[in-house]
Amino acid sequence: MLGLTVIVTVAGAAGMYSFERQLFADFWTALWWTAMMPTPTSPRGIVAIVDDDAQLSRALGSWLDLYQLRAAHYVSAESLLQSIGQTDGNLTLQLGITAPIRIPLMGAVLDLNLPGMAGIELARVLRGMAPGLPLVLITATREGERGRYGPLPPGIRCLKKPFDLDALEDALFPLIH
Repeated sequence: MLGLTVIVTVAGAAGMYSFERQLFADFWTALWWTAMMPTPTSPRGIVAIVDDDAQLSRALGSWLDLYQLRAAHYVSAESLLQSIGQTDGNLTLQLGITAPIRIPLMGAVLDLNLPGMAGIELARVLRGMAPGLPLVLITATREGERGRYGPLPPGIRCLKKPFDLDALEDALFPLIH
């Protein structure tokens, strides 16, 4: 039987990442799922990825596409904060320059060690703006060095790079399911 397995391999600054996900065990399930999938022009929302490793950021964006979520990539906390706004009490991201649009911010994946404001500080700011926003911290920093950033805000997980996609999926469960 034919199935569909997606493998994304990326060489990043913190090492080699290989994400593998078997999406469908057989051809007919894949065919049904493809027919039922929303069109790419109708994403459910957008997830901010804040990481100075562009390759990892793009790989995570490709993974999010599997769930009809789009990724907005930022290299610093400050650049994300500049694009955040609020519409009807919900956080949005402004995309585009000449004809900007606002898209609902559904969650964020944040590198712990960013230039400028640290990812954990950004998580605290975002948690204050939207207490229920799904947030995940990712890091290549060793366990013992993470203590210098202080305790994690409630409800936020920190995943060690390279991380398992199942762990990321669990951390972003409200977005994915």
